[in-house]
Amino acid sequence: MSAKSQSSWFWLIFSGLILLVAPAFSSLKKLVPMSQMVIGYSVQKRPIEAFVLGKGAVTVLFLGVFHGDEPQGKEIILKLAHYLQNRADLLEQKRIILVPVVNPDGLVQNKRTNAHGVDLNRNFPTKDWQKRALRPRYHPGPHPLSEPETKVVVNLLKKWSPQRIVSLHAPLHCVNYDGPAKELAFKMARLNHYPVRSEIGYPTPGSFGRFCAERGIPLITLELAKTTTPKAWQQNQRALILAIRE
Repeated sequence: MSAKSQSSWFWLIFSGLILLVAPAFSSLKKLVPMSQMVIGYSVQKRPIEAFVLGKGAVTVLFLGVFHGDEPQGKEIILKLAHYLQNRADLLEQKRIILVPVVNPDGLVQNKRTNAHGVDLNRNFPTKDWQKRALRPRYHPGPHPLSEPETKVVVNLLKKWSPQRIVSLHAPLHCVNYDGPAKELAFKMARLNHYPVRSEIGYPTPGSFGRFCAERGIPLITLELAKTTTPKAWQQNQRALILAIRE
């Protein structure tokens, strides 16, 4: 084979390889940029981080690990972040803010409360806030917003004014809602097959749900079932995407 023929064959093969790998490179170019920022610090000065995707007018906020002994919320939110980076179509009109861990001190210690022994989900400034707790695990703190972690959440809402919020908890296996989120709750439940509850069966004074309801913010508290993280993601992926699409 002549040198000219060899050169022709080389370029033919090379061109074929380019055609084969081009789609892969094209998909890489479509990866959605995700910014990471520290939005505050815990009692023990651990960073509370947020990930932001998209620049649309509609902001949807996802929060995980209000309670340190419910780590699965973090894992599901991180899976959601990875998924969204490959779904630019979902973010054309949206800004998605993901806070995997609200209570990093509690997560490290595998306990419900923060480092001060306060249940962050009883520390919000609501009309029904109470200083007394039914049990020590529900300790509301000395006064509303006494904890740096709850201040971080409130400041986040002031800055971004989310149109709706999904807060992940476990393991009560239900779609709980506060504020004008009933319709969304039932739509999500049709996809994850969880029961819908407007109440969880006991008083929750000073809760984040009550805080959002008093301000007219749609909140879904997604109580994951007691299962593995892969199974929980499989159960809830479509419901979480629906919360973004709505």
